[in-house]
Amino acid sequence: MTETATLEDRSYIAHGNAEYDPGARTPLPWRSSSRLASALTLVLADSIAWIAAAAIIYIIRTMIWGHIPLYWAVYPLGLSWLFFRAASGLYPPIGTSQPEELRRSFRTTATAAVLHLVVLTGTDELTAWRIAGLALWPVLFPIAYFCRSFAKVLLLKHNLFGVPHIIIGTGPTGRQVVREMRRNAELGIIPVAAFETSTHHDSKVEGVPIVESIDAVHDFDFPYPVRHAIIALENTPRGRQRTSELAASLSKKYPYVQVLTNVADMPNLLIRPRAIGSFLILEIRRPSLLPRQRVIKRILDLAISVPVFLVATPIIAAAAIGVKIVSPGPAFFSQVREGTNGKPIRIWKIRTMVPNAEGRLAEYLAANPAAQLEYERTLKLRSDPRVIPKIGRFLRRMSIDELPQLLNVIRGDLSLVGPRVMLSHEVQRFSDRGQQLRREVPPGLTGFWQILYRNNSDIQIWESADSYYVSNWSVWLDLWIILRTVRVVLTGAGAF
Repeated sequence: MTETATLEDRSYIAHGNAEYDPGARTPLPWRSSSRLASALTLVLADSIAWIAAAAIIYIIRTMIWGHIPLYWAVYPLGLSWLFFRAASGLYPPIGTSQPEELRRSFRTTATAAVLHLVVLTGTDELTAWRIAGLALWPVLFPIAYFCRSFAKVLLLKHNLFGVPHIIIGTGPTGRQVVREMRRNAELGIIPVAAFETSTHHDSKVEGVPIVESIDAVHDFDFPYPVRHAIIALENTPRGRQRTSELAASLSKKYPYVQVLTNVADMPNLLIRPRAIGSFLILEIRRPSLLPRQRVIKRILDLAISVPVFLVATPIIAAAAIGVKIVSPGPAFFSQVREGTNGKPIRIWKIRTMVPNAEGRLAEYLAANPAAQLEYERTLKLRSDPRVIPKIGRFLRRMSIDELPQLLNVIRGDLSLVGPRVMLSHEVQRFSDRGQQLRREVPPGLTGFWQILYRNNSDIQIWESADSYYVSNWSVWLDLWIILRTVRVVLTGAGAF
């Protein structure tokens, strides 16, 4: 296989191309240098972020105080910041959840800021313009996030990020695991081969080559080092017994053997293993929103939504005028939806649908059975006859129609981040547990569902995403979702 073909094949896998055909049952090509390349690229991305933040602070400071050279200690402090990040496992953060990566990024940046203040105090350099240099660090934090995100996209495009994993099990559980691994490629857990549970004619599972049966996993030789194996057998008596046997035997060949446990209905980032004699148990701590945490969440909402609303006001006005010009009727649309504890709230949006939208929808669905099935499954339509041509689709794709809901956030009806705000009859389609979870917190202007799935999902995925968010709430999860939302909106990914 040529180098060009290798890159193309691996690009298919990284981006989830369903038409990928590996041909012979061979594992995906992989470069042993990927980990080093990703580490160096992320160091470069952080360095660029630091230079950009320093340039912004320097320009602002020069506009206020005139031209003054940068304080000498800024340069070694920048190197110290990179060292802190390396010590925190950010080069690269393989297998680290995105909120945890963001927490480490904040911690290392805050540490550098404290060190900066100590240097200023210890050298009697507490002059106004040098204290202003401390602003470099809060400016650096979001810039570093976006630089690292862009670097990861490039690395994934050229298949230079992550470490190879093998999947043992190609049943429903194994397929779901591979699907989630590919959907969350930024974790760096890259499936390169699968071992099937029984003989069948499939050559791949979710785009990953099935190379052999499980019986051959011990003797299969890869053309590159593979150190991680994930056992994803079904949760049956026979499957549990086979899992135990494989976990013991595979550890002799693979240093890292991971077993998929039966906690699919309660995914929680705070699960911790505990040993009781010879038994291993999983401790699950649910981070329910205590009064103190609700205050923190509310402060975060106001600190971001108020200035963003002020900046967005001209955009809202321009969009409203555009809607009035091309479509008769009001520029804004309001609707009663379900809020915290099931209480009704009225949300506001820029109108993106034609008058008598529901009547037009009923006629369209009656004449198009395929569209009827799509709408029942997802509550969305890719070709929605209700949407105002051109301007309506643009406003929805860029989420500009949602900006008036910042007022709902300021009022406290919504939070910036939370479960998707839905109509009461839509919520009724969730399970009892799903309904209970989402009603415990305010619905959000954005959320876990919007940044990972957006409109490419169905009602079951909505419930799963909302339940995951409530069960794993943290300030870091909220901050990551907010930053990721900016990226998703700017690219228009998954919107229609």
